[in-house]
Amino acid sequence: MHKFGKRLVEWLCEKNIKNQMLAIYLLAILLPMTVIGGVLTVYLYLYSNKDTRILLICILIVVVGALISYIVISFFSSHFSDRVNELRSSMHDVSNEDYDVPDSLRGNDEISMAYEELKKMAQLIKEKDAEMYETKIDAERFATEQQMMEYKMLSSQINPHFLYNTLEALRMRAIAEKDRDVATGIKLLGKSMRYILDNTGTVSVPLQQELDYIENYIKIIKFRFQERISYELKVEDDIDTKSYSILPLLLQPIVENSVGHGLEMVENGTLKITVSEGVEETIKVLIEDDGIGMNPGELRAVRLKIDRLEQVPAKSIGLFNINKRIKLFYGDRYGIEIDSEENVGTKVTVTLPMRPI
Repeated sequence: MHKFGKRLVEWLCEKNIKNQMLAIYLLAILLPMTVIGGVLTVYLYLYSNKDTRILLICILIVVVGALISYIVISFFSSHFSDRVNELRSSMHDVSNEDYDVPDSLRGNDEISMAYEELKKMAQLIKEKDAEMYETKIDAERFATEQQMMEYKMLSSQINPHFLYNTLEALRMRAIAEKDRDVATGIKLLGKSMRYILDNTGTVSVPLQQELDYIENYIKIIKFRFQERISYELKVEDDIDTKSYSILPLLLQPIVENSVGHGLEMVENGTLKITVSEGVEETIKVLIEDDGIGMNPGELRAVRLKIDRLEQVPAKSIGLFNINKRIKLFYGDRYGIEIDSEENVGTKVTVTLPMRPI
């Protein structure tokens, strides 16, 4: 195509065609819609025009102007694109719950206005998120208070029948004979009542105080049963009972259950309490008796009901309350375990966290 155009130009020059504009028009027709055709057309026009220099200057001005326009447009386009990308990046951060949007975006146009609106929205979301977090904390605090209320209610459900029986025994003894045993029994009962009243609603007492209360309670039991029940307490040397805390009135229902459903049916029984250190910073309190015990079916039923934290019959209310109190206050990893053998006895192991006072 290029050779054809060149030959055509040479031919036109040799023929000395006077109307070069006609030649240009003919070439445009012969080579329509092609780059070479356009180039040849301009080439012929410049070749035939005597004022070529002026035309070239005009073309140069146009080209330079177009180039400058391109550079300016590219600069502003890049600037605009960078700001759009920054806005998009901030929107992405907000969508990922990162609400710390930079203070401002350079510029004073619609993009900067949109950025300011995004910043306000992010700040609003951040404030709402903080309010929701505070609401959640308040709800958890309320749930904890509800658990504490339930714990106090459970604490008040301790079966008081031993107090009534003791008072009746004291009354009958006083009628039959006037001796110092009556005064001793009343004194023991008064100490027990004082401990109960002083610690109702509290959440912790020294372990030694709880053991002292249990010892006082056992003396009352021995008074009732004419010394038919003996009591042994063993504390391992590495346990300082004055330095660790325990829920008040935690062990008494277990002791009461051992006496009422185990030792009361035997002629001479023994109740043993052993305090030792368990694994993972826990304290183990083992309460065992040599009473009538339970058969496998009874033991399985008691375990099932206690583990499920379901309301249980009166026979197991003490163990149920203790297990639920422990789990409500200390957590699910703590609680009680029960083992029993018919005509041999029952063992109840209480697992508690080793909490200093």
